[in-house]
Amino acid sequence: MALPGAEFQGWISDAACGWNNARPGPEAKDCAVKCVRQGWAPVFVQDGRMDAFKLADKAPAMKFVGEHVAVTGELKGDVLSVKSIRPSPAPKPAPKSSPKSKK
Repeated sequence: MALPGAEFQGWISDAACGWNNARPGPEAKDCAVKCVRQGWAPVFVQDGRMDAFKLADKAPAMKFVGEHVAVTGELKGDVLSVKSIRPSPAPKPAPKSSPKSKK
């Protein structure tokens, strides 16, 4: 099923680590950038998902590797055709619930 002109929120990661680098922090970004420089393709990981989508054209995503973005494009299967891409604030992590203390 194709989703034309839809906007997707997520991370530009690398094909080697995929969703593992789709998170905030310098470790994830540094790893994604290093892997892309070593030849791994950049991929898009949508917020809330663990699968990585291939990019039909990698060039627009190259300056966003390791960053959270909003992508407008068309998704066909596991390939995302990017029409536009821009930085987007990463979602705030859900608060961790503290265990109830027993008295």
